[in-house]
Amino acid sequence: MKNIRLLLLLLAFGISSNLVVSEESEEAAVVPSNPQELLEVVRQGQYADTREQRQREARFRNEKNKQAKLLKDAKDERARLEREAARLEQKFEANEALLVVAEEQLRERLGSLNEIFGHLAGNTTEARNIMEQSLTAAQFGKDRETFMTTLGSKMNEGIKLASIEELETLWYELQREINASGEVVKFNTEVITTDGNVENRDVVRVGNFNVVSDGQYLSYSPSRGMYSELPSQPAGRYTSSTSEILSADSFPIQFAVDPTGPQGGSLLASLISMPSTLERMNLGGPVGTIIMVIGVLATLLFFWRFYELWGMRAGVRAQAESDTLSEDNALGRILKIAEDDSKADTETLELKMAEQILKERPTIEGLNWVLKIVSVVAPLMGLFGTIIGMIETFTMITLFGTGDPKTMASGISVALVTTWLGLMVAIPTTFMYATVNNFSKGILGTIEESSTGMAAKRSESKA
Repeated sequence: MKNIRLLLLLLAFGISSNLVVSEESEEAAVVPSNPQELLEVVRQGQYADTREQRQREARFRNEKNKQAKLLKDAKDERARLEREAARLEQKFEANEALLVVAEEQLRERLGSLNEIFGHLAGNTTEARNIMEQSLTAAQFGKDRETFMTTLGSKMNEGIKLASIEELETLWYELQREINASGEVVKFNTEVITTDGNVENRDVVRVGNFNVVSDGQYLSYSPSRGMYSELPSQPAGRYTSSTSEILSADSFPIQFAVDPTGPQGGSLLASLISMPSTLERMNLGGPVGTIIMVIGVLATLLFFWRFYELWGMRAGVRAQAESDTLSEDNALGRILKIAEDDSKADTETLELKMAEQILKERPTIEGLNWVLKIVSVVAPLMGLFGTIIGMIETFTMITLFGTGDPKTMASGISVALVTTWLGLMVAIPTTFMYATVNNFSKGILGTIEESSTGMAAKRSESKA
């Protein structure tokens, strides 16, 4: 019984709480203290629930009536729009029919004028494309391109003919471009440097082929309407005359012109992309660098030996023609032995002079053998670089296939350049070695000849 009462009390407490929340009352819920009060609380809760349900039903009926009205309005609007769409579609079809008739009448009335529209539209479009890329654009400005675009659009519409003034302007611009393509003109304009800055410079435009300034070839940038410096210039033999044409007062003068200028300057671009001799040497990689270092050292050694042997030969020749002995040269030191030991017999004298010649030989021949070794080693180094380059090439083929030749270019460059460098070092070094070796042999020959003559004189005097 106690449990039932407790349950009833909790139920009453929950009903009273719901009642308070639904009515948004701020008063605290009343807890019943006896069964009679509990019964009253239950009755009030049922009444409140019934009232709330009736209110909800009323709101639902009101909303339902509104939804019906909204639905009816939407259907009426859709019907109105369908009628309007049908009316506009009929009007569109009627206008299309009128347009076909009007276009046919326009074609009949224009007659041969249609060909004029076509010619003008084609010519203005072609002229605009040419002038947009032309080297004269930086000198004449963008106004002519704007005019060509406007006239071309007007002619493409085919509604209104060009005026006499427009035709004369078109004629003038075409004739001015033709005349400019055969002129050499000097003027001041803005030039974009390689670092992105803009400078005012005097430039010379050679027809429609090339533009030069400060000894450099320039290109035209259509997007900015200015000339710009090339990232690199062709070889010096092509740019040597660019400064002369800028300061020339009279013509003709020698000047290298790119004949493909109007078509994009492909020849000049090819010349720029060609590597210089030093750049080609750098393509040889480490092996190529070693070959070049060996070649430079061999060249320095040759000049040093040539200078030294030239002095030796001059001293020996002077001694051979002089009666005064000097120990500053090899021949003088050998003849000095015969003079100091005048009582020695001929055989002993020959042996002593031969000994002295053997002592002088290393000094005379010196480092000639190094040049000989370099002449042999250089092509072998080139062959070694060739092998390395081919290994690199076949590695690229294995990794990337043969679809893109550029992937194989590096290895092929190493293979060919090292061979070229090896031969370029070996061939001159062979001549260098032959030169100094002949000098050495000539000096030794003179010494042996003089010493033999001295021994013969000694032998004759004793006989």
